[in-house]
Formats: sequence, C-alpha cells, structure tokens
Amino acid sequence: MKQKAEIGGKKIAYSLQGSGHAPVVVLSHSLGVSSEFWGYQLPLLTASYRVLLYDLPGHGDSEPAGERLSLEQLADDVAGLLEHLRIDRVAFVGLSIGGMIGQVFALRHPEKLWALVLCSTGSRTDSTTRKLIEDRIARVTETGIESQVEGAMGRWFTENFLRSAPATIEWVKNLFRKTSLKGFIGCCGAIQELDTDDQLSEIKVPTLLIPGELDQAFPETVSRSIQARIAGAQLYILPGAAHAGNVEQSHLFNEALINFLAA
Repeated sequence: MKQKAEIGGKKIAYSLQGSGHAPVVVLSHSLGVSSEFWGYQLPLLTASYRVLLYDLPGHGDSEPAGERLSLEQLADDVAGLLEHLRIDRVAFVGLSIGGMIGQVFALRHPEKLWALVLCSTGSRTDSTTRKLIEDRIARVTETGIESQVEGAMGRWFTENFLRSAPATIEWVKNLFRKTSLKGFIGCCGAIQELDTDDQLSEIKVPTLLIPGELDQAFPETVSRSIQARIAGAQLYILPGAAHAGNVEQSHLFNEALINFLAA
C-alpha cells in the first residue's frame, strides 16, 4: 500500500516492500505511467531486496508539481525520499525518464548509490527530439492525455506484442490515462533538457544498461554510447523487446537485473 511524503514541497507517493534488513533497490518508472509498471519485477526483487517504488510528480498517486520540472529536481526528490526513510544507499533502476533521473542522481548523489541500472534510456536530447516533445506538449494541452495513449503503445511495444497481449496493453493504457496533464507536461520539460554525455565518466558505481533490441526511441547504439563513457559498464540487449522491455520480455529482463544485482 502506498504512503505519501512531502518532498521538495510536493507530496510523493511511495511504497517500500520486501525484507526489512536487505539492500535497497529503487525503481523509477517511465513517462506517463506509475510505479505499478514494475509489477512484473516485484516477485523476484522482493525475495532478496527491499524495494522502494515511487510515483513521479503528477503520476500515479503523487501530486503534480510545477508546469516544468528538471531532472535535477527529480533526482533530488529521490534523495529527499531516501533521507525521509533513513535509507543510506541504494541500487537505482530507471526506465526511460527513470534512467535519465538515475544518471543525474548518480552525478549529484554518488554517496547514496551502490549500483545503477539504465533501461531504454538516453543521455542527450537533441533539437529534433526537443521539437517533437514540444509538439507533444501542445497536443496534450489541447486534447488531453488520451491523445498520447495509442502513440505510446506503438512506441513501447512491438506489433507482435500488441496483437498477442491485449489484456496487458489495456492495463498499461489505463495506467497512462491516470497521469495528470501537469505531471505529463512537467516531465516532458525535464526530458527536453537532458544532457549528461560530458559527465558520464564521473559515474563510478557498477552500471548495467538494458536496451530493447527493437526500441526505436532509444536504439541499442544509444546505450552503447553511454556504456563507453562509464568505466566498466555492462550491456545486456533485450531480445525481441521495444521500449518497455520490463513488460514485453519481463522474464529475460528480470534474469539480467537479478544477476547483475547479485554480482
């Protein structure tokens, strides 16, 4: 069951599950959904770790913040939540915008980190993508969150998965529909400002990248570029997965994640 904590002037919804004395793993979800998106990972993770899930501002049960957010704010929110819960160090697992937050968290709060996992994410938003996101903000402002649902499913999942798993797709759609306009727009603004390329070499913790083999938004070349900048970083390409590999290929994703954390 989720609780709420006031962090950085906003109420953040979170839950802490698993053994009370085990190492802590933080899960940071993608744009437009909520911490429930990690449901396929919880059975394995909670068997060996304490798992901290939280909802981004304006997502899930967290209250919206300002119209524009920054990745620095979002990373500091995680640090504030850890201080609230008296948790010293964590492994941070981030998907898409969650992975962007993870990079900034690693740069701003390295003392709080024992491992980093970056899933289907990037390290720089170019001008073309910034314009695409600005258009998306304009559309959602005019017509509402529903205008983003079908497009997101088409980017996140392969055609085969869309056809073969309609109940799962409907579950994801419903998570998306619960996202507030302010939360969606604020996090879009944060993504527009992403630029960690020149700082990635400062990340010293063990790092794993998990891109989807078929992800068009963040192809494996993007993860390979990040890997080259972080000393010792590992790479596992998730076969048959588009953007949301933690759902589409959950068993393979879980094995890669658990093996890395255990090592």
